[in-house]
Amino acid sequence: MVMKVITISKKAYSKLEPLVLPREIFNTEAKMYDFTYRGDRKVIKSLYTLDGERFANKLYTLEMLDVNRGYLPNTFHIPDALLSVNGQIQGFTIPYVEGINLSTILQDRQVSIKEQIYYLKKIGEILEQLKNIRQYTPLKDFYINDLHDSNFIVNPNNRSLQSIDLDSCKIGTNTVFPSRFLGPSKLLAVDENKYKPNPESNGAGYIVPSEDTDLYCYIMIILNYLYGGRVSSMSVEEFYEYMTYLTKIGVNKELLSAFEKTLSNCHNENPSYLLDSLTEENVCRANVKVYELTKNRIK
Repeated sequence: MVMKVITISKKAYSKLEPLVLPREIFNTEAKMYDFTYRGDRKVIKSLYTLDGERFANKLYTLEMLDVNRGYLPNTFHIPDALLSVNGQIQGFTIPYVEGINLSTILQDRQVSIKEQIYYLKKIGEILEQLKNIRQYTPLKDFYINDLHDSNFIVNPNNRSLQSIDLDSCKIGTNTVFPSRFLGPSKLLAVDENKYKPNPESNGAGYIVPSEDTDLYCYIMIILNYLYGGRVSSMSVEEFYEYMTYLTKIGVNKELLSAFEKTLSNCHNENPSYLLDSLTEENVCRANVKVYELTKNRIK
């Protein structure tokens, strides 16, 4: 099976309008354009690197996603065509997703904490789906890899969560792509058997993707939401100090155990079923501003 190719002229390509992205979203490997093809709105991802091993790896990943799309959840927005400009593959197209980026939802004080937690739970449900896909279909080696809140779109009308930017996934025998939460980190360095460094990490992903790494990224999304900052950039000592504080403010012990497993030598746990235990008081007091003011006063 060969992936579909959409061909446009250089003149048409030069007239494309850039896709307007929220300020908290950045893209380091491509330019994004708004595009309409035969009445359907799409997004063009125009790659900066158009030759060499990185480009070949990207094309292989796109082909594998296309071949295996029938096994993947319908909430996954999989690239649907390569884009050729005057005979040169310039990038690819993705179906346009109507909605609001999850990172915006999680930072919006007008959105209720209950609603924010609802969408955080949805990520866990997706990871559970993928676990079943690896177990019961021929797609044994699929991991999202670059799993972070900016790679999800919320549709508030039907309360759905759509997964985007899947061209950085781990699938088949592709080379590992970089991931926001899986770069050099003091937390990941705690257990190199669990978070295996990629021996071919020059220009590629730093950590080999696995079920544990996807769950680690998911838990970092949750913790960064609670903290209002980057728990993923903490030292091991800072991480455990924050866990101690969360214990003191009454965060569910089972949920804390799931968080702490990320730094232990056992498999990570999907904590989605425990997120409803978070109260509004927990979430407010977990924020870094309150934490810094009160961490030494609470016994």
